[in-house]
Amino acid sequence: MNPNLKKFKVIPSVVEANKESTVTVKAIDGIFKFYDDITYEVKFIPQEESDVPHNDTMSLEGFNENRKSIFATPENGELKLTYFFGNEQEWKIRIRVKNPSEYEKYQNPIYKKYEPFWGWLINAPKEGITLSVYSLEPDLYKRRALKGDLHIHSNASDGDESPEMVAASYRKAGFDFMALTDHNTFNTSKNAKEKLSFLGENFEILHGEEIHNSTDDCYAGYFHLVHIGGKYSINEIYQNNPERIEKEIAELDGKVEVPENVDKKEYLGRVWVKKEVEKAGGFLIFPHPYWNIGFYHIQTSMAKAILRNKLCDAFEVIGGCKPYANNMQVELYHSLRAEGVEMPVVGSSDSHSVLRSNTHFNKQSTIAFTENGDILKAIADGYSVAVEALPGENVRVYGNFRLMKYVHFLLETYFMLHNELCFASGLFLDDYIHGDDSAKELVLSIEKRITNLEKEFFGR
Repeated sequence: MNPNLKKFKVIPSVVEANKESTVTVKAIDGIFKFYDDITYEVKFIPQEESDVPHNDTMSLEGFNENRKSIFATPENGELKLTYFFGNEQEWKIRIRVKNPSEYEKYQNPIYKKYEPFWGWLINAPKEGITLSVYSLEPDLYKRRALKGDLHIHSNASDGDESPEMVAASYRKAGFDFMALTDHNTFNTSKNAKEKLSFLGENFEILHGEEIHNSTDDCYAGYFHLVHIGGKYSINEIYQNNPERIEKEIAELDGKVEVPENVDKKEYLGRVWVKKEVEKAGGFLIFPHPYWNIGFYHIQTSMAKAILRNKLCDAFEVIGGCKPYANNMQVELYHSLRAEGVEMPVVGSSDSHSVLRSNTHFNKQSTIAFTENGDILKAIADGYSVAVEALPGENVRVYGNFRLMKYVHFLLETYFMLHNELCFASGLFLDDYIHGDDSAKELVLSIEKRITNLEKEFFGR
């Protein structure tokens, strides 16, 4: 975590683009603070589209004589800074003392004694600090940023833990939404959703299922499709009325154009599933085509046909597979986009345990930007990205370039603070779901702090 996240607050840290906005900077801790009788020099440095001409004097730090400075004096230890934030981009806020000698009276006198060794402490007012703010176009500015996972299993199928424990663990890991999608069974999140309903819009549990066209063995069938939010189960139709499915698939023959180089029965079966999920009012995700079960789970020609012909509502571009499989899925996504095929994307873990270290829990996720609380609509409308956070590696974000840039900013700022509070909430949430009713008040207290953090950071 960037130490400045704990030493300073920028309120808000997200502003509307192409407008004049005021941000308040507070010093919380550390060796560089804001005193009401000191004047501070501030420069706002856009990271993409500069609002001053580039020339030979531009330094790497961007702190140059060409860039206009703002001089501000704190009130009650807070700097209120007004600036016109042009275009959608990240801005660095460089703050230093205008006259460092004025700051000496506030520095620890021991610094001078050890000046040859502690020069960096003495020079702190001159060097200053760098903070960040992000300006957004109105369509994105008004949306909430939520972290989630839409492909999860519990002990209602082949997972290790109960739906309640899975849910508590996901909140503890900083997730704002999740979907339980157990194999061959529907709505296994019902009890967990009811028990944790007091979390309100802070944490949403969606119901769902992983659809299979085999009733005996969920691995034998070539259909693995994630269905979320529908009014009824598609698996139950396969289990209880397979004759109806066969009849309706046969009726599609001749009415639906089948692409070349794909199996006709499989393709028409996938068309049937998509239509049935639509009738149920659900959302269909196409997962892990390059999961290796001795061979790739889906032939590339079929995967391309599914995505080209929109036989899903979103593509699980990052899933609970080995890195090479995810790499192939990402490149499939890029190659189809180069053809002009656009598709909503999600990142999911396909988690089967929240406790075992060898699972993909908390390594893949979706960041969705919601309006009016509708997560699935946000994804369908293209306001989501997939995030891959493998241990020991840099975080990677996949999807729309505009969203990707913003998500990297949020991962380095907002979600760092958000996840800390969620961890505290999740600790007591785990006690609550295992019978300690007194823990509920502690959870509510921490969740209120999470709400307040969101309001401060996003200014709304």
